[in-house]
Amino acid sequence: PTTPLRPSSRSSFRESARGAGENDAPFPLNAFEPAFAELSDAMADLEANMMHFQLMHESLARFSESFASFMYGLNMNAFCVDFPE
Repeated sequence: PTTPLRPSSRSSFRESARGAGENDAPFPLNAFEPAFAELSDAMADLEANMMHFQLMHESLARFSESFASFMYGLNMNAFCVDFPE
């Protein structure tokens, strides 16, 4: 024979709700803490890599501008100087 379910009273519901806050059951989202820590580390690595990319971009932009000026100077020199054959 099975025991029939009895309806819970309000007082027992309040006691069970109050007791749930007092126990040391782990917070359900604590399971995601290692994943979020790994995500945070990965985002920090990504930020550092992007900063290195930014420095590389700035260096290449400076070089390109300087090299373009050099090439323009050579081109103007070819127009201004008459080379004997």
